[in-house]
Amino acid sequence: MDQGWAQERARLAGIEALWDPGTCDVLTRSGVAPGSRVLEVGAGGGSIVQWLAVQVGHSGRVVAVDIDVRFVAPLASDVVEVCEVDVVTGELPAAQFDVVHARLLLEHLKDPAAVVLKLVDALIPGGRLVVEDYDWSGFGFESDDALNNRVTEGILSFMAAAGFDRTFGRRLVGVLAGAGLGPVEGNGRSLVVDCTHPGYDFFRLSFEQLAPGAERAGLIAADDVRMFRNRLDAGGPRVITPTLVTGIGHRPVP
Repeated sequence: MDQGWAQERARLAGIEALWDPGTCDVLTRSGVAPGSRVLEVGAGGGSIVQWLAVQVGHSGRVVAVDIDVRFVAPLASDVVEVCEVDVVTGELPAAQFDVVHARLLLEHLKDPAAVVLKLVDALIPGGRLVVEDYDWSGFGFESDDALNNRVTEGILSFMAAAGFDRTFGRRLVGVLAGAGLGPVEGNGRSLVVDCTHPGYDFFRLSFEQLAPGAERAGLIAADDVRMFRNRLDAGGPRVITPTLVTGIGHRPVP
């Protein structure tokens, strides 16, 4: 996804509308509280960074990391530190954080297990790692017709060609367990939304950003792009979201 795209902040707002309530709940249950030191990896639009800053207060610390910090840079403060880092090639602070969180990041990476090891190393002993990623197996539209199915497969195939793993979420708990974390718990959540839900824009704007490239690659026909866009402009079918799988584990205490 191109963070420089004109409507990218609005697309990220759709993600936030879908998942922030559940993410905030799981982070609270994972120990985020006044005084906590938290690392947010892949900070995106910054909504979770803002929430974390309020939760940890002036006695805490939030470090927000992203490969492109244009949306989170304005959030820097005496509580929030913003760092432009590529987590694949760059380094993270070692053994400093009570909680490390990443959402919708690992599914885009060629070697997510290697990055998980970096996230684990950033935790203090006993600290919690919280990771959330998609499994698109259950994604679909309320009206299960040929056009919806062709467009869905074309977009997901285009993303896969760029290295996206559409089913990474189902392996997430196993990857965390393989990184030496303590007992890892996992859960998943999915929503059914229509065009009145602010999260619907995530799907609509993702289509708008990716469809031209998928069409050029021969993965979606031009007529299908036009008809599906008209369908979205008319309100569009209800969406059954992909499952957002959450894995939670703690770094063992020696």
